[in-house]
Amino acid sequence: MKVSVIVVAAGSGRRFGYERNKLFYPLCGKPVLAHTLMHVFSASSVDEVVIVNAERDHEDIVSIVESLHPSMPVRYALGGAEREDSVYNGLMATSRDADVVMVHDGSRPFAGPEWYDNAVGVMAKAKAAVYAIPVKDTVKEREIAGGQGLQTVRTLDRSRLIAVQTPQIFHRDVLIQAHEYAKEHHISGTDDASLVEALGEKLFILQGDERNHKVTTMDDVPILEFYMNGPTEHRVGSGYDVHPLAEGRKLVLGGVEIPFERGLAGHSDADVLVHAVMDALLGAAGLKDIGTYFPDSDAKFKNISSLLLLEKVRQILIENSCRVINVDVTLMAQRPKIKDYVPRMIENIAGALQIDEAAVSVKATTTERLGFVGKEEGMAAQAAAMVLKYRNK
Repeated sequence: MKVSVIVVAAGSGRRFGYERNKLFYPLCGKPVLAHTLMHVFSASSVDEVVIVNAERDHEDIVSIVESLHPSMPVRYALGGAEREDSVYNGLMATSRDADVVMVHDGSRPFAGPEWYDNAVGVMAKAKAAVYAIPVKDTVKEREIAGGQGLQTVRTLDRSRLIAVQTPQIFHRDVLIQAHEYAKEHHISGTDDASLVEALGEKLFILQGDERNHKVTTMDDVPILEFYMNGPTEHRVGSGYDVHPLAEGRKLVLGGVEIPFERGLAGHSDADVLVHAVMDALLGAAGLKDIGTYFPDSDAKFKNISSLLLLEKVRQILIENSCRVINVDVTLMAQRPKIKDYVPRMIENIAGALQIDEAAVSVKATTTERLGFVGKEEGMAAQAAAMVLKYRNK
């Protein structure tokens, strides 16, 4: 029995909050898609793989595939406007002599080789099969889709409800027929099994696993990291920054503009507090300082908000398999008092790093009129940060 696997990797991941396709997000030190493909390539029953991708991601996905050294042929198909279009394009790229086609979400990195191998035998007695788990929560159907407020609702029988996962398994000719039938009758489905259901076909239900979690939002990342148990280490970094006070400059601290007769001088907005946080994070990740990534000789960083730079630091950490745990920063300034602005500073820093506000501490101290800070010649900040770094197995 010849088996083709279609891996759907053409999404944009807009809900995920990553600057590119979420499948490139480092999970336990490797891109999400690398985990997914590693399992597919290790399945003894799989004869060929078709990866459906967006044109913008093609070269990067090819690079991931080549790094995994698959033993079976790998082909590529372009994604379509909707998921079913993408799957259909992938389906047309499978070998015509394939007996079975399995469709898997590239964003489900937990499904191991056995998910593919165990499903092949089922195809002798079924035309379609899905992995699924029982629904644990009480599910209610509301009167108005997306509506809020007082509504009539209907409680569904939980004992009959299942949550369906991928890979989903089909006879190739049945899946082609289902997609063509759906196109002809303008039927849209959130998975391929729903299109086969429209033909009146029965599904064979295979036991799924709660750990076969789909990466949809950032909240899914720590869950999968826990399940996948990648090798990790906690790392601490420190940061220190100084800027002189100057006439005609706005005073920006922690992303908050504070009324004061002078501001801090610098190439960017000279937010000394945020700069210290950035250096602490880069240090914890074992990377270079902020001057390396954002040199003051580069015109594009002229007067830029340091919060934007902090967001870029977060992306740099992600690309280096690090996740921010917490930051602690102390401002050293004789004046002004910042107590009333601290909550907004915490909100700004936490927002830029996409961490809980409880993981950010902002404090201030004077130097009892000693040194350049005490003489109000400038301000300084010192920060500490902890990151969780994933090491490749």
